[in-house]
Amino acid sequence: MTFIVIDKETGREVSDRVIRKIAKNGGLMECDIDQFAVTEDGSLILLDDCGNCTYCVQDAFEIRIEEVQDGSTEKR
Repeated sequence: MTFIVIDKETGREVSDRVIRKIAKNGGLMECDIDQFAVTEDGSLILLDDCGNCTYCVQDAFEIRIEEVQDGSTEKR
């Protein structure tokens, strides 16, 4: 499954500046950000290359699923 993270404030994909701010506030290595991930319960987290993660403010972002296993697309 592929998804993109949309900043609800701007309506656009999350910028590097926002990602760095999330990383800094969450105590992650800002220079080694790995990826966003969605947990089993739908929470959005940001991970760094060192195995650290931080939860993102859920009301600030929208997750848009680009591909689903059967090939269809879905918006969440």
